[in-house]
Amino acid sequence: MFLTSIISLLLITAPPLKQAAVVRFLSFTIFFPLQVVLSQSTNIKNIFSENRRLKQEVIRLTNIVTQLKDEAAENSRLRNLLGIAPKFTYDLLAVRVIACDPSPVQKSIVVSAGKKDGVKMWMPLIDENGVVGKVVQVMENISLVQLLKDPTNRTSVLFPRTRSVGILQTENGRDFFVNCKSYEPIEVGDTVVTAGLGGIYPRGLSVGVVRRIEKSRDPLFKEVVIDLKADFDHLEELFILRMDSQWAAFRTELDSIEF
Repeated sequence: MFLTSIISLLLITAPPLKQAAVVRFLSFTIFFPLQVVLSQSTNIKNIFSENRRLKQEVIRLTNIVTQLKDEAAENSRLRNLLGIAPKFTYDLLAVRVIACDPSPVQKSIVVSAGKKDGVKMWMPLIDENGVVGKVVQVMENISLVQLLKDPTNRTSVLFPRTRSVGILQTENGRDFFVNCKSYEPIEVGDTVVTAGLGGIYPRGLSVGVVRRIEKSRDPLFKEVVIDLKADFDHLEELFILRMDSQWAAFRTELDSIEF
């Protein structure tokens, strides 16, 4: 305040040339730097605002890219699923997995189709790689599926190259094997398909491939270790083979037999 008063007094009492010199001095030493500081402050504020807006835009675009990638992956899976349709004469119903068994050994899933879609007990499910499981409970809009990896499940399989038949088994839901006769000429890399026995799975559905062959405790047999084709860790879109199961008919016939 004191400095302002002195400057004002000098400007009033000084001659015009001196007044002009003082004004120029004040402009270059005080007012101009102050104006620069104020201008830079405004620019900094605008930069922060623009930076915040750009961050929001990056987040929005990242979410869009993530959604597009997920949709692209889904389209690819669906194309692969549709690609297997000409291989089968059965009516294929596309379904989505909507719930999974939370246990460490995932035994079952729930899919988005039920009685209203023509789903019945024992209908098989497949993905683009191979057999996934079978329907074990049907409700109006959803169905419960027992997975092939359920330790209580037993599925008859066939080795097409040797025509050997066995039962696919697992004790922990991770390691799968078939006990075959020791003289069967099964080799690592042989394919494994459903045998068509039991009236649930039709013959020829892909199951897996032989990973290794181990000795069994029984010298008459050997343990053939199988890698399943279906990716049970990433089940999303599947196909139900809408076919009338022969299981009910078999049960009726067996129950009529007198021993």
